[in-house]
Amino acid sequence: MNKKNVLIITPSLNPEDNISGISSVTRLLLEYNKEINYIPFLQGKKDTENRNLGWLLKQMMTPFRLLKCLSDNSIDIVHFNIGFEPFSLFRDMIIYYLLIVKSYPVILHIHGGRFVKTKPANKLLKLIIDYLLRHANQILVLSELERKSLSDLYNVQQGCIDILSNAVMPSTISFSDKAYEAKSSILYLGRIDKNKGLLEILESLTELNTLGEDFEFNLCGVGSDRDWFVEECRKRIGDKFIDRGLVYGNEKLEILKRSQVFLLPSYFEGLPMALLESMNNLVVPVVTPVGSMPDVVKSGENGFLVTSTSDITETLLKLIKDRTLLRKLSVAAKETIDQSYSLDSYLKKMNDLYMRLKK
Repeated sequence: MNKKNVLIITPSLNPEDNISGISSVTRLLLEYNKEINYIPFLQGKKDTENRNLGWLLKQMMTPFRLLKCLSDNSIDIVHFNIGFEPFSLFRDMIIYYLLIVKSYPVILHIHGGRFVKTKPANKLLKLIIDYLLRHANQILVLSELERKSLSDLYNVQQGCIDILSNAVMPSTISFSDKAYEAKSSILYLGRIDKNKGLLEILESLTELNTLGEDFEFNLCGVGSDRDWFVEECRKRIGDKFIDRGLVYGNEKLEILKRSQVFLLPSYFEGLPMALLESMNNLVVPVVTPVGSMPDVVKSGENGFLVTSTSDITETLLKLIKDRTLLRKLSVAAKETIDQSYSLDSYLKKMNDLYMRLKK
């Protein structure tokens, strides 16, 4: 049987250029889903790229790049990855419209965003979201909570929405690799943006430092608030702060091996790949109950859900002082990924969906 040709809309696939969860999921599909012939179409800016005149001119050329790509390839299905954020919605609308006009079957794969849970006040954004949802052949979301929310907010039949949680590769790190008795190692891995709870992280780490706790804080990532956050971390916790910059490949695995706690008190999320990767490598998550994260993290069982700065501080102190609890939650975190977020299951569900759609 001939493989289906799937045009997949994605940010840059180079981990040096983009650390988004969409890029990570797409890389997994391209590398491991051998039943499908993927044609990547890159859309969006690199993490280090500025939105200047050159960038604007490049965006203006995107529809023409898409038309050429469609002309050069025989496309059966379009896998359209998007986050329901204002800029993404405005940016992606034109190429989505072109695909619909040309009658390509489209899977709209929504990777979280503030407008999954809250309807925008802006009328144009409302119209864009309604158009996206109405014209998709199938809609994918990350959790049952997101499916219900989309259905309630935008009057979409739940039968038109499938759930496909993100997945990760099996880890090469074992329980024996973790240094549970070493200095407490707290990890932030991802985009460095104030909406990720950076202020709360600073306040909690400052409190731990004031209390004289022995820990290290590893910062991994890039983002618009990086310079400010790095300066504040150095000022507040001194040599307990380690700036790792952008990490990937073996360097990322080494950081995950030494880390004990993954900290992400974000204001809104989808289902962060960094969360799944951390749990997959026996790192205990301390996260806020936003997006699809409460579907993964069960507080007190395989990590902790926190809702305030005092919650974060209290939880970190508990994990620093109680290494038996740390070990127990670490193993439970890994078991959660093995049972519910395996790549094999993810690929099967995705391929079943592809097979149901025809041009």
